[in-house]
Amino acid sequence: MNEAALQRLIDESELQNLVKALTRALDERDFDSLPALYTEDGAIELGGTVHRGRQEVIEAPRRFLEANSEATYHHMGQTHIGIDGDEANLVSYVVAYHIPKTAEPERHEDGGGKIYADALRTGDGWRFTHVRLEVLFLQGDPLSIDV
Repeated sequence: MNEAALQRLIDESELQNLVKALTRALDERDFDSLPALYTEDGAIELGGTVHRGRQEVIEAPRRFLEANSEATYHHMGQTHIGIDGDEANLVSYVVAYHIPKTAEPERHEDGGGKIYADALRTGDGWRFTHVRLEVLFLQGDPLSIDV
């Protein structure tokens, strides 16, 4: 295997781990770990609103999740990755289960869609510059994406 092919595999693995770290942090309510996944001016776009900067990548998901659910479970499907030098774009398929009250697990609000992300290779590894959630379907109890 040549060096470029090996680097491509390493980059793809690191980028997939970046997406996994994002959804794991959301499910574990570890909002304070989110800024480390983004560049300094990184942004997350939820419900059509862009939230930019390290504090907002913590607060926007926190506001949404704490207002709507006691627990979440993000099930990740395939991730498609494009790499051009030190820039990358990703599309990850996701189904998210939102449980408003953990004492009532039969009641849940679900959404499925895609996470579109742009990332930049930094001295600390790959970091998101922009993450956007595109909701394709909702099922179960009504789910509001207002943030």
